[in-house]
Amino acid sequence: MGMIKLLKKSEETDVGETEAQPKDDSEEVVQIISKAVSSWYVRKDSKYFAVDRLNVKLSMEDVQRSCVFRIKEEFGHLKPTREIMKEVFHLTIVKKHSDTDTSIPVWNGGIVCKPGNPKRFIWDLGTVAINAWNKPAYRNLEGVDPSFGLAGDFFDWFFTREEEKQKFLDWLSWNLQNEDQKPSWAPFFYSATKGSGKSTLCKLVARLFGDQNTVCENSVDKLTGKFNSPILSKKLVISEEVDLRANSKQGNALKTYITESDAVVERKGVDAERVEQFCCFMFTSNHLPLWIEEEERRYYLIEVDHDGHATGPKGGEFAALVGELNEFMADDRCIAGLYGALMERRQAAKFNAKWLNVQEEATPLMKQVHAASEGTRKAMLREMLDSKELKAISEAKLTEFVKKELHANLAQTKHLITELGWSKDNVKWDGCDYARAVWTAKGYWVDRGKLKGPDGFEEQDLGEHLKVLEVSGDLLGH
Repeated sequence: MGMIKLLKKSEETDVGETEAQPKDDSEEVVQIISKAVSSWYVRKDSKYFAVDRLNVKLSMEDVQRSCVFRIKEEFGHLKPTREIMKEVFHLTIVKKHSDTDTSIPVWNGGIVCKPGNPKRFIWDLGTVAINAWNKPAYRNLEGVDPSFGLAGDFFDWFFTREEEKQKFLDWLSWNLQNEDQKPSWAPFFYSATKGSGKSTLCKLVARLFGDQNTVCENSVDKLTGKFNSPILSKKLVISEEVDLRANSKQGNALKTYITESDAVVERKGVDAERVEQFCCFMFTSNHLPLWIEEEERRYYLIEVDHDGHATGPKGGEFAALVGELNEFMADDRCIAGLYGALMERRQAAKFNAKWLNVQEEATPLMKQVHAASEGTRKAMLREMLDSKELKAISEAKLTEFVKKELHANLAQTKHLITELGWSKDNVKWDGCDYARAVWTAKGYWVDRGKLKGPDGFEEQDLGEHLKVLEVSGDLLGH
């Protein structure tokens, strides 16, 4: 009631006029302003929080004082009197009633992302979670004709292969048309040169989804870190300058976030919880992503290799286009036209936002990276075999190595070791009366439980040779 007393002192506020308004009009004004105030704040443990700054606790008097100024700014035309203000604060803060539109709700501590849902509060058993998604303002404009406009010229410049442009536009349009759904793969843009427009493309996509619904970070450190709730509560997540190690924990975390519809998130001071997430991702890098595994279906790799980069022969021409595009992006009507064009787009019949066919749709960059990944695995397998001076290995131990150390598809085991010149046979050893699969190096074989090779090489006991790997921990011995 502190603010009600405050408002009795004319020198402490100048909201509205002092003369009385007709009763019917006053009741309508109270309802209008009360609905607004109730949408600005939530309460929890006798404290208040602005829905746009949930990390700052406010007292009741803080809320009332800030409301005086905000109401004057947004509803001054309604000329709210002091009596109206008293009734607004009584209705929204003090009085206990069941009208959810005119009472500051109790916050259950949840923050969720419900794309396409204009409601700021998601009610559950008398309390609310905050909906982090906001409808972009440009979508409220009327009378805007669908048009790619200058963005179409940029896309033509940026993509040097038509199939890659169409694939990306299918992905982008599908996500805008189905904001309440989640794709299972992400575009990844790589360029060896700087100034190729990757960041500009990201800004353009962010404008389409809405700046409030987008987070853009350098690297994936915060995304894969401990307190990642603010990031995973967004619709669009952009990670630039991505550079990871093969088989890293960060890389494995990315796979989960790209494909899974729920995730364990944590906010500072709040216990970790599992929430539903609707994120779609975009990645960029100036480093060739050799950490991506062969046949990886989560990344659609696109090389940005046009001549308009910073040091390219057409750098000035492209820079001029980017400058014009920045003006285009600042105009809500231009963005609304682009949004309309993408909402009308029909994706190719073979397009699937939930599945990326890397066999049929692999880009030149994907083929390059996937081939390099296979070569890396083969080199690691050769290193392990050579470092242990092995000429034979059981299939069980080989499979264990391929799975734990190479993180490869087990179906690749035969392919990898065969290319190293090894061959497989079923033999008995170590006193067992049944045959087991053993791989032997080129020029070596097993004869009656003994390992034999060129130049009279002979191991007395195959079992002893194979026990070299019967140790725990890193099979490479690192």
